Amino acid sequence: MAKPLLGEMLLENGEVTQEQLDKALDVQKKEGGLMGIILVNLGFISEKTLVKYLAMQAERVVKSE
Repeated sequence: MAKPLLGEMLLENGEVTQEQLDKALDVQKKEGGLMGIILVNLGFISEKTLVKYLAMQAERVVKSE
């Protein structure tokens, strides 16, 4: 099973809008970097939200193994 994408998880849970996610994806394509850090740097999510969703993402990966 593929690792759940952080951006999709945030979008599904209403933490970011599609427009915000698209902008972050554009930055990632142009400059590289990790999606979570890009979203924090753009001010779309807080560091606390990032940590919460990274933990959820890791939990899903562990459960799928």
